[in-house]
Amino acid sequence: METAIGIWTEVAARPGLESRHYLQAWTFLRQAGRVPDPDQAKRVLGVILEMPIDGAHDVLVAYEDGSSRYLNHSGQVAILDDVSMENIQQAIQAWLQIGRFLVEDIGPWERPQLPELPPGHVRIMILTPSGPHFGQGPQQQVMADRAANAFIQSATALLQLIVPITLGKPMPN
Repeated sequence: METAIGIWTEVAARPGLESRHYLQAWTFLRQAGRVPDPDQAKRVLGVILEMPIDGAHDVLVAYEDGSSRYLNHSGQVAILDDVSMENIQQAIQAWLQIGRFLVEDIGPWERPQLPELPPGHVRIMILTPSGPHFGQGPQQQVMADRAANAFIQSATALLQLIVPITLGKPMPN
């Protein structure tokens, strides 16, 4: 186990990797009882917006490295790893910045499973070395919170940019 912990620690400290690599390393390290240094604990490596739709979920994720994923409830998937389009990168950075603001007020989730996300609810999540920080609730209630609303609006702006170039159809307004 100590050998694995050493390797995960090396991955977590190595510069230039994809955000998902850091998140995976920190997941394993936390499971092994290790915690990140306080200066790294709330580093925002990714942000997620999740909404149940028609018995499935729409999930939008953006990472610190500029990549993103969109999983549509219909089963379609959009993956953007090497996007040099300035407007998309600006949208990702704006969303991450809101996540950096929110993570200061939301503690990490320490249980192995997230709670169920019922229809009509929304989940906002910030991914950090200390674990996922999230809030969820009825969509109207979450949207009434100014910071959460900004998070959702920023995610929506990114979604409207990536869907036409990845799934080939414009988003409805």
